[in-house]
Amino acid sequence: MFESGAPDGTPWEDKRMFAFAARAPRPIPTTILFCCAYVLSFVDRQILSLLIGPVKADLHLDDFQFAVLNGFAFAVLYSVLGLPISMLADRFARPPIIVGGLALWSLSTIGCGLSGGFWGLFFCRMGVGIGEAALVPAVYSFLADIVPAARLGRIIALFSAGSFVGAGLAYLSGGALMALLRPGSLPGGLVPWKLCFVIVGAPGLVLAAVIACFVHEPAARGAREARAGLLQTWTFIRGQKWLFPLHFLGYSCSAVMLFSLMAWSPAYLMRVMGMPHGVVGGFMGGVAIVCGCGGIWTSGRLIDALTTRGIVRAPVIVGAGGMAGAALLFLLSGLCGVGTAGLVFFALTFFCASFPMAPSAFVIQTVAPRSMRAQISAIMLLCNALIGLSAGSMLIGLLDDRVFTASDGIRYALPIVAIVASTAGAAMIAGTAPFYLARWRALSRGE
Repeated sequence: MFESGAPDGTPWEDKRMFAFAARAPRPIPTTILFCCAYVLSFVDRQILSLLIGPVKADLHLDDFQFAVLNGFAFAVLYSVLGLPISMLADRFARPPIIVGGLALWSLSTIGCGLSGGFWGLFFCRMGVGIGEAALVPAVYSFLADIVPAARLGRIIALFSAGSFVGAGLAYLSGGALMALLRPGSLPGGLVPWKLCFVIVGAPGLVLAAVIACFVHEPAARGAREARAGLLQTWTFIRGQKWLFPLHFLGYSCSAVMLFSLMAWSPAYLMRVMGMPHGVVGGFMGGVAIVCGCGGIWTSGRLIDALTTRGIVRAPVIVGAGGMAGAALLFLLSGLCGVGTAGLVFFALTFFCASFPMAPSAFVIQTVAPRSMRAQISAIMLLCNALIGLSAGSMLIGLLDDRVFTASDGIRYALPIVAIVASTAGAAMIAGTAPFYLARWRALSRGE
């Protein structure tokens, strides 16, 4: 990508024109482009939840049908297809895979706005999930090939911050767009919620074209290594004893905390903290962007700072510490109750809950062979989707419906699930320390 120099035979005075196109890989510009894609992915996946009222009314959907569209239709292929797509990323050039996924989920988002019924919207949401499944494993693998190990933590953090920016923009923009696009003010009587999908989907097509033009596979990648299949990857995972089982389960518990906060915080803030409905979107948007991005950037910088000081267990310390801190801060928020102190501790919970994203990716990219990185990242995302995105959120709903049946039952359901999961995750990640150290020593010996 961003190579410097010109094709052989080009006159010297013309070479400056190609200076951007032939340099050695430049991590920051590439990461910013990938981060923008991650921002758009979260806006496109989250926007439906903010349009629940008009979508249900216009398509005559019940709550169960909307839940299927918002969760199951997206998550089922997002989690399942991540692994086979990652196998392609470990075998072939990754930029075309990233560009193809970005174009697919953008077109599918636009298709959501053109859908006239439940099934049309269902299949378009599946398309969003398939497209987004191509992004993260391929990007993590790509960044690990172009970034020195001493800077990998902050670069991964920079990319991962896109998820919080996207979530924050979805909170902030959904209501604003619906307020601007009033019925009767649109040409041809176009329904406002449909135009929202078209508006948020279109930028992805432009970004896909930019990435296709300027990001290319590193020349040094993979020619020296055979591409690994799923069997070889599974054999490697088993050979590391408890490192990967504890890693996958521990960071899936962190995903329970983070996804639970993102999904249930609006209800928690309104029912428990007494926050007006009109204020929740702005507050959550600010918390997601400021505290989420701030936490993940701090996490990445801590990993790099500790690593350069010779502390090999840096990602373990940062990951486990972030989870333990999030559990403690959420407990303090609940104990403080309504008021400024409770909201401050709630925002700080988000800050610490974002810490695990950088070390979870850092460990995989540093201990796994290059030919397996995307596949192992996809397994990590599969666990996060099934345990964090699905199981944790459903458990909170179950507790709220069946156990804590009062109108403010979320006061207990959300903290119980989130705090227990985060505490268990911290313990499991701390337990990876001896296995991570053993793998690091083996790599130092060239094994």
